[in-house]
Amino acid sequence: MKINNMFLKDIIDIIEYGSFSIPIVNYVEDKIDNLSLKYYFSLLKSKWKRDFNSAIKYANKVISTTTTILRELARYELILIYSRMKNFDKSKEIFDLLKKNISNLSPYARKIIIPGLKALAEKLNQDFEVLKCYGDSYEESYVQKAIIEYSKARKLLSEGKYNKAYDYFINGFLHAKRFNHPAMICAGLNSATWWIRKINKKKALYTANLLEYYTGYYFEDFNYISNWLDTIINVKQLNNDIRVLGLLKIIYNALITFPDLKILLGNIQYPDFKIEEYTLNKRLYYFIYKKSKKRLRTKSLNVIDLKKFIQKYGLTYKKTYPFEIKNELYKMHINKTFKENIIKFKNEKKIKIPELFFETYTALIEKPYFTKSHILRLIFKGDKDKIIKYFSSNYEKMHFFNIMMSDFSEKNLINNLYNNNLSYSTEGMSSDGGCLYFIARKKLITELFKNIKNFKEFIIYYFELSDEEMKIFDVFLRNCVRYDIKWPITPYPKGKIRDFAIKYSLGQKRIALGYYSFEDDERILIDEIIDKFL
Repeated sequence: MKINNMFLKDIIDIIEYGSFSIPIVNYVEDKIDNLSLKYYFSLLKSKWKRDFNSAIKYANKVISTTTTILRELARYELILIYSRMKNFDKSKEIFDLLKKNISNLSPYARKIIIPGLKALAEKLNQDFEVLKCYGDSYEESYVQKAIIEYSKARKLLSEGKYNKAYDYFINGFLHAKRFNHPAMICAGLNSATWWIRKINKKKALYTANLLEYYTGYYFEDFNYISNWLDTIINVKQLNNDIRVLGLLKIIYNALITFPDLKILLGNIQYPDFKIEEYTLNKRLYYFIYKKSKKRLRTKSLNVIDLKKFIQKYGLTYKKTYPFEIKNELYKMHINKTFKENIIKFKNEKKIKIPELFFETYTALIEKPYFTKSHILRLIFKGDKDKIIKYFSSNYEKMHFFNIMMSDFSEKNLINNLYNNNLSYSTEGMSSDGGCLYFIARKKLITELFKNIKNFKEFIIYYFELSDEEMKIFDVFLRNCVRYDIKWPITPYPKGKIRDFAIKYSLGQKRIALGYYSFEDDERILIDEIIDKFL
């Protein structure tokens, strides 16, 4: 690839997406031999991994090896990095240097630098006036418009004007959505949700649901999304939304890979479908006594008796209830949803059943135990009564079935954000009880498999993978679609990766995006897995 001004403009358009640009950055990095640009990409990737010391090292290498726009972009990144590291003196020093050179930059370089400097100017106690005359071009970008709206919203928060701030956060979110900037989309929804939750908890639930959907659609790293998950949990609990228990179970299942999530769970207990008998602890004892005025003489309580107690007193989910009550309520919720979904399933086309199953299977973090040969025969034969009987055998399988039959209208929920009468529509709220995080991940595979060929062969090869290979391959498949937006540079696969795309009709561009979303050492594993499908 030839490095010229047009190419650098494309690079700036790409990196405006932040860490979401990783597949294109990896693809371009693989094609160039320009040392300064390679250092610049290493700087960005180190920053995205929060390895700030490495990022500083690469930034200084860029500055020492080029006098082009890349040098000023590297200085801009240094300002941000030192600011995050609380080294404000160093950040101010580079801010002054970059401010002096701003007139030498092209408009397309200014559009990424000036908004960032503006956001930092007040924090660093720097004069921004001198930069205003260069600021016209950046306001044309939707992502910069989102930044401006978020800035206005934060100012309103400091004045205690939470409803007005909410409107600005939503406006910013819509700009970020038009640009398709995942981090900006979720940042806006998170702020809107958090600051409106105590003023209007119902309103906060709609934005929290959208936020949950987008975290599943765009992100794999739970450490990155942990603050957003905290907001979602907080709001669902405020609204006594029983689906919060499903989200807690997701977080628990992710603990193996992301142990830091323990902080997020705190003392909250996650649902456990395998409990047959509960210890009658003090909290549960007094709760039952308060409702029934009866003193129990036993040390334990089986699930059947507890369920009868819940039904007798017509209990519905409340966050303040003992865990044992909430756990049984959640199981009852799953069972009720399962019965509702049976009706939908009976109307489903037989040919769609294997795809629905596979889309759901890939979406889950902790997959239910299935005897592979048995489940494959079952779903491909398509005997609906036998499938229903199979999935009704336990709560884990019923939960899987519910996700399999769940859907979500993103458009309807976005429309709810504009409803100021507070009689919000429930359409699109996934009232069938599905988990929005998983529904989003499932939709990625639905989109990828829209025109799939050799599907049965694909499924058979998939179930021959090891658990570790499956985990990596699931991410690869999701990334093929989540990164599929209109990029200035279009990646194409080569060799066996291209053969894989063609054989299964999954789209060459999409497969390339999924492939390059992994680093070069990780791509070796993808190569080995894809080999098994050819």
